[in-house]
Amino acid sequence: MENSTKHVKGLNGLRALAVILVFLSHKAHFEAIDVGKLGVWIFFFISGFLIVGELHRNRAGIEHGTQHWRTALAVFFVKRALRIFPVYYLLLIALTIAHRLFYQRGVDLGLAWHFVFLSNFWIGVVIGKWPGTVSHFWSLAIEQQFYLVVPFVLVLTRASRHLRMGAAIVLICAVLHLALYASGASRPLIYAFSPWNFALLTLGGMCGMAGADPRVAVRVGVYARRTSWLLTALAGTCVCLSQPLWAPALGPVALGWIDLGLSVSLCGMFLYVVNRQDSALVTALETPSLDYLGKISYGFYLFHNLIPTKLGEAPALYARLHMPIAIQHALPVVLQFQLSFLLAHLSWHLLEKRVLALKKPIEAALRSRVRVRAQPQPY
Repeated sequence: MENSTKHVKGLNGLRALAVILVFLSHKAHFEAIDVGKLGVWIFFFISGFLIVGELHRNRAGIEHGTQHWRTALAVFFVKRALRIFPVYYLLLIALTIAHRLFYQRGVDLGLAWHFVFLSNFWIGVVIGKWPGTVSHFWSLAIEQQFYLVVPFVLVLTRASRHLRMGAAIVLICAVLHLALYASGASRPLIYAFSPWNFALLTLGGMCGMAGADPRVAVRVGVYARRTSWLLTALAGTCVCLSQPLWAPALGPVALGWIDLGLSVSLCGMFLYVVNRQDSALVTALETPSLDYLGKISYGFYLFHNLIPTKLGEAPALYARLHMPIAIQHALPVVLQFQLSFLLAHLSWHLLEKRVLALKKPIEAALRSRVRVRAQPQPY
């Protein structure tokens, strides 16, 4: 596996595919396959790979005496805050003002829950249904909850134990996920509040940690580089995603096992991308359009579901122009995609990119402060 400290090609392309799948789920209303779940789970894999991999390397640095655990935690949380908070909270503030004045005034948007990153709890436990335009905030809550716990666990635990801890977390989350299905829990509860979401982040992180261990990396890489590995993973993904077509009569626990199978298939595809950096698949993911959409995917994800679903719908006009029905249905989706892209583009250049430029100076200042404290003080 490629050393995860280096740039891994194809990740922005995967982000782009993930956000396109989520967009199609919300705007084109795909029902034959759950493309939205696929998109969100790809996001979880990427986040876990990058974040857990970074924390694992930080712990290794602590054990080698190249950094302090306080610095590692401070740098991590500062970088996460700069990446997530500015555009997220600006959007929530704007949404709060608009909601008071005109935007869905009669609808409970659960804004207080979103401000404290408890959207998944609100959706799964409090209201037990999807709330419409703010439904997608649940996945951001999952990631933030993960980030609040995992940094302390990994940075304060020996690096040699991380992979085994990850495997234990995945196993426990799998049992709890199946138990939710067996208990007859609602679909929103299982989708938004299942511990399996944390397992997906952990699985992505285990891919990153495996790359940092030469012995594990060699063994995994031998298989993950094979084209047959990718084909098997793709076949498994297709079978699991087509479940609404062929498995309506399956029991609830069987549906839980299908979720676990989908996760394993996605893990296989992810490992292939990370290990085969010279493959045609990675080359395709590195195309400039996909790479850029992946770069601005956070803003795209935040904004896309807030675009009115009726935007671009003009059946009378389209009928007068004698447009085919397929084009009439496609035009609103295309227009909504373009507007989401424009908002994400502006957000990236006007806000996100400028805020992220602060990461390196702040990180340097934090590390310098620790070095100064470590120097012997004169009496």
